[in-house]
Amino acid sequence: MKKISRLVRRHRRTVLSTLAAFLLVSCAVSPETQAKMDEYARTIPSCSNDAECDGKWAAARAWALQNSDFNIRGESDTRIYASSNLASQSGIGVIVTKVANGSDGFQLIADLKCFSAYSCPELWDMKVDFNNTINGTSE
Repeated sequence: MKKISRLVRRHRRTVLSTLAAFLLVSCAVSPETQAKMDEYARTIPSCSNDAECDGKWAAARAWALQNSDFNIRGESDTRIYASSNLASQSGIGVIVTKVANGSDGFQLIADLKCFSAYSCPELWDMKVDFNNTINGTSE
């Protein structure tokens, strides 16, 4: 028993180091995905007056209807909820939130959820598409 105890103590650092390295690698993002994440963050739609915000909010609603596999289940002047609460349903859910951006106005943030056990489209591509579509909306 003492022999096993010494063996465990001797190799504990190696096992813990290997486990830590594995965990770090499993959390790493590919350069392609990181580029999409950066593009999304760089292009988040914003608006600074009522007319601009109303136009972009209408475009966000239309985008959510077109790209969500679920109907709009809740809607206000700051949130569009076209998603599911049931893990047994499959598809893409879209939640758009209008958040204050300091004194400059508002940002429209898209949050996409994938409800599928098999595969999902590239959500970062869809988020960038949301940003580009909304940013292309004129006042």
